[in-house]
Amino acid sequence: MRQLLMKDVRLVAPFLWLIVPAHVLMGAQSFLLPEFDFWWNLAAALTWTVAVVSIEWHFDADRLVASLPVTRLTVVQARYSSALAGVALGAVLYVVYGHGVMAIAGDRLIGRWHGVPAWTSADGICAFLAVGYVLVIGFLPFYFRFGFPFGATLFVVSAGVAVSAAAGLARVGDPAARLVQARGGAAMALQPSEIIRGWFSSLAASWGEGPASLALFAGAAVLGFLSVWLSTRFFARRDL
Repeated sequence: MRQLLMKDVRLVAPFLWLIVPAHVLMGAQSFLLPEFDFWWNLAAALTWTVAVVSIEWHFDADRLVASLPVTRLTVVQARYSSALAGVALGAVLYVVYGHGVMAIAGDRLIGRWHGVPAWTSADGICAFLAVGYVLVIGFLPFYFRFGFPFGATLFVVSAGVAVSAAAGLARVGDPAARLVQARGGAAMALQPSEIIRGWFSSLAASWGEGPASLALFAGAAVLGFLSVWLSTRFFARRDL
């Protein structure tokens, strides 16, 4: 598996001269808008996985990978490990960018924020990691079943429907309203990241931090196992 992970690094390495400056520049600019900052950094973290699979698709490398002397389960596990490592790295950069920019121009920018910035709170970082995790384990079964272009298209459509449904349900007994009120936020339409953070805060307040954390990790483990199982079955059936 280590060699498969290193393969991903080598695929992206030639483009780092372009990726790193663009990431830093956009991270600094998006900081002025908290909601955009959250989603931009999340998108940048997920771009790692998209970049790797798109490069492999462009060079038709799926057949080469499938012909290697490793099981298809190992290939699937390596892809999940690489993708989740990208999300974790993205979360670290999200926090570092936030603290770095605020340290440089905090007095001038603090008035732009409503409540506590997501990158300074446990619920904000959990929201970042949770959304990234869900998107990864949701996307990869589509990828292993249909390949990159068609699988990505189906995933985007499916995710759009799911997000629309979740947004409607989120307005019923919105737990994020308590989060904004507790932080002295102004009366305004709640942003998606605030709603997600509100769910984590509400769960921790209702169950306690320990039981809530155990429940979240257990749920994530079950969903992750099901995703890997599906991806492995789909990949084993593909004719490569």
